[in-house]
Amino acid sequence: MLQWTKHLKQINNHWIFPVLLVIGSVFLIIEFNWPSGLMCLYLCWRIAATRNQVIIAVSFLCTCIAIISCFWVLNNEKQQKFAEETELSGTLSVLPDKMNIDGDRLQLEGKFYSKTLGRKIVAFYQFSSKLEKESWMEHTQPLQLHMTGTVQTPIAQTNLHGFDYQNYLRTKGIYQTVTIKSIQSISEQPVRWYDFRSWISSNRKKAIDHCSKIFMKETALHVKILLFGYRSSNFSQREAVLANLGILHLFSLSGMHVAFFIGSFRYLFLRSGLTIEKLFWLQLFFVLIYAGFTGFSVSVVRALVQSSIVLANQHFRWQLSRLDCWSLTLMIGLFVRPYLLFTIGGQLSYGLSFLILFVQPIVECIKYSLLKSYCFSLLLNVAIVPLLGLSFFEWQLTGSVFTFVLLPVFEHMILPVLTISFVSSYFIKIDFFVVGLESYFLLQQKVFEWLSYTSTFTIIIGHFSFWLLIAVFLSLGILLDRLPIKPKKACWSGVLLLLLLQSKYIFPKGTVAFIDVGQGDCIFIQTPFHQENILLDTGGKLMFEKEEWAIRNKEKSNADYSVIPFLKSKGVKYLDKVLISHGDLDHCGDLLEIHKKIPIRALYYPAGTENKQLFQRMLNTLKQSGVKCYPVLAGQTIGRSIALKVLAPTTKGNGENQDSLVIYSKIADRRFLFTGDLEKEGERQLLASYPNLKIDSLKVGHHGSKTSTDDSFVKQISPSEAIISCGRNNRFKHPHGETEETLKQENITIFRTDQEGMAYYEWTPWSKMSPVQTMIKQD
Repeated sequence: MLQWTKHLKQINNHWIFPVLLVIGSVFLIIEFNWPSGLMCLYLCWRIAATRNQVIIAVSFLCTCIAIISCFWVLNNEKQQKFAEETELSGTLSVLPDKMNIDGDRLQLEGKFYSKTLGRKIVAFYQFSSKLEKESWMEHTQPLQLHMTGTVQTPIAQTNLHGFDYQNYLRTKGIYQTVTIKSIQSISEQPVRWYDFRSWISSNRKKAIDHCSKIFMKETALHVKILLFGYRSSNFSQREAVLANLGILHLFSLSGMHVAFFIGSFRYLFLRSGLTIEKLFWLQLFFVLIYAGFTGFSVSVVRALVQSSIVLANQHFRWQLSRLDCWSLTLMIGLFVRPYLLFTIGGQLSYGLSFLILFVQPIVECIKYSLLKSYCFSLLLNVAIVPLLGLSFFEWQLTGSVFTFVLLPVFEHMILPVLTISFVSSYFIKIDFFVVGLESYFLLQQKVFEWLSYTSTFTIIIGHFSFWLLIAVFLSLGILLDRLPIKPKKACWSGVLLLLLLQSKYIFPKGTVAFIDVGQGDCIFIQTPFHQENILLDTGGKLMFEKEEWAIRNKEKSNADYSVIPFLKSKGVKYLDKVLISHGDLDHCGDLLEIHKKIPIRALYYPAGTENKQLFQRMLNTLKQSGVKCYPVLAGQTIGRSIALKVLAPTTKGNGENQDSLVIYSKIADRRFLFTGDLEKEGERQLLASYPNLKIDSLKVGHHGSKTSTDDSFVKQISPSEAIISCGRNNRFKHPHGETEETLKQENITIFRTDQEGMAYYEWTPWSKMSPVQTMIKQD
């Protein structure tokens, strides 16, 4: 053992080599691509070039452990799954803190057993009454459900750079979901003293429920999120404001929170007379308990493991550097969870903690503590840009200012007060103090909302291509490396970085994309060099009246998962024009939601659509915010760099299907026809008005309903491709078989968003339109 300790000390300050090889190997196995392969080859050569046998041996050993872990995870994925779309009965075991209730929906995460097969799943259930919901909220013990449900495979990514629910669940070891149809019985399971996971889950749930009972709504929300990392459904309503300010990380348990709680723990026990030697082992136990009470979140576990390694380094005198401690933390994480760096939480947590190691020495030469603190926040905000370009597509320039101002408030006021309030609430309750806390947090939220709308500056940087990402990394690396030595020359790297973030204005590729928004329409047109951004319809969904207890707080619009991420990934900060085909919600329902995140400059709609009461309210809201609104009729042309010719309607209507806006446009020698929900009668009138109309790509009317796509209409316009925008398993059974048969008889290639996801074309000023591409390739 002593000999091994001696050998391991020989690679102190070199632990970065094994961990980099482990990272490369994990990426190569889980998501094979040529950059991962080149990275592994380079690292193997670089490690061999050290000619240090211990470094080579440790790197090889760690890589072998990581490879075994990867294959074990991949083998679990390939194991037998439950039959798809079949109704089956079984038993679901659930821990109490894995139950999430929002309105009339219950979400459960646990192990499902049916016959001899068992898999980890996510299950969904809809409450039938308020009483049933309240009975579920009382559960604080592990549960066992005997139930019947339908199994599905989670939906994969269906839009470019959109949310990939299937991959999100896969990183948690979940490969199927279950929709519960009926529950035969529910039984609470006793928590045995040796079952640590059940014990910690049960007590975490009790603590969270205690917060709801003792504190008022806003205070309870903050106690849950800042002490237990529990994101209640109410918190989702505030995420957009916090993200816009660039301070969402203050509400995500991370190194700051861990440092506060571990520091408080050490202070209390050292003041009570406990020796440092005894405190070391007690602190390791506290780390395990605290990780459990925060739900074992990635950022908390990372911070706790790293702090424990730092503490052990001091206790056992291992002589590890700060970079060594970070490297060992990441290596342990990858051994346990190979998918760690495939998650946004993992990337941000480990990425930020890595950047801190390089940013802190840069600001050490600054004498004034406040200036040092702000420069540290600023540099960290700049250094994280590559990660933002991969996942969020936007950069809050004012985030460093708000973080600098609010970080001391959280560290020295909010966290101590909430901790003391929670602990003391088990012994005494002071009403005026509870009311005072609530008043403060209500005021804080109003201030955040005001700042969000008046004092933020955001750069929509778009999605980084591989080569752009490499260029950003290089310019950022030069900036951080040169800043302490030659600050003036480093500034040129900063200027280059800012120019790279605006490279969308020299990007020559244009796009016509039929976004998958479920049962609805949404088409995006972006011209080369970012000249113009146009949206035809917005998608949306019908909202049904519900009782107050059944309304969900976390009910997000379709656009939050589809349209908005895609537009931001394309670098869109403003929409120059939005065209609404008619007043149905599946075409205009997300209009206001999109305008909140990506402001609209001009809105066009068929004359008469304002007669619809709901659409009129949308118009009033948009006009008040300065949007120019124009009713249009046939004969008008919309657009600056691309001509969008209005072919219908010819007269003022009421915003119904027959009044749909029909748009013809020729883009890069390809002729498009966008028909909204135009029905057969409208198609015949269109042919009468334009008997020589010929096109290449047809946006099929009314989602492929049999009420549209008349055979004479299709023969006359003779498209080569037809795109049908419809939802998976929609209740209207769109597209209808008659419509598909009509298109097939004319040898028209059909693309369906419910089967193939987004369909899109690309072109440049000096090239023709590309063949249509889809997100999901069909066999």
